Amino acid sequence: MGRSEPELIGLAEAAQKLGMPYQDAHRLLLTGSIRGEKRGNRWLVRLADVLNVRRQREGQHAGGPGAA
Repeated sequence: MGRSEPELIGLAEAAQKLGMPYQDAHRLLLTGSIRGEKRGNRWLVRLADVLNVRRQREGQHAGGPGAA
């Protein structure tokens, strides 16, 4: 059986899903927090990585100062 390809989204969409500016999402790509590939002049990143980063960020905010 062949392996399925990961679902890819544009980096601008990833930034929107993460609630951050494009440049911050690009930094996550460069540091390896999210994986992607450049096709032409556009970065495509793995949706699963974006969702994992979002869950991690939400977890950090939930347990931060002032959390009940």
